[in-house]
Amino acid sequence: MKDRKLASRYARALLDALGSDSVSAERTDEFLTALSSAIDESAALRGQLLDPAVSRSARIDTLRSLAEANGLPRQIGNFFAAVVEHNRVSSLGAIAEVFHEEREAAMGIVPAEIRTASPLSDELRDRARRALEQLTGRKVRLSTEVEPALIGGAVTRIGSQIYDGSLRTQLAQLRRKMTEE
Repeated sequence: MKDRKLASRYARALLDALGSDSVSAERTDEFLTALSSAIDESAALRGQLLDPAVSRSARIDTLRSLAEANGLPRQIGNFFAAVVEHNRVSSLGAIAEVFHEEREAAMGIVPAEIRTASPLSDELRDRARRALEQLTGRKVRLSTEVEPALIGGAVTRIGSQIYDGSLRTQLAQLRRKMTEE
């Protein structure tokens, strides 16, 4: 939880620093996601950025040069300098995740998840997304997950709201009613 709060502060500060430049925000979002993956996958990069034996200025230079090489605005380099100065490089993955969520929220996009017992066809997935957009009045980024234990039906989560139309839940409710009678 603490890491998430910290990541939120940094992500919001970066979003504010970029202002209304949606192109820079989108490119920064993509860059942060790629950087987070690269840190996870590359021992050399991870060592360069997280090893306390590497000077702060060398870590800042590495991050700034990566940002410049990807054509990102000057604010990103300044952001990375602050991240390194405050020893928050290990939180870059969480910052990238929160930055993505905050950017989508600013664009009016709401994340939703549908869990089903079997995979959804592209047509059903599209119909579900449109229905959720109609329900929320906002654009929806839909992710799907297969959970065979549901038996049938679906469980949908939009923010903190959960709609449970699974066969598993319906059977459990029927079982409770039968044992009460």
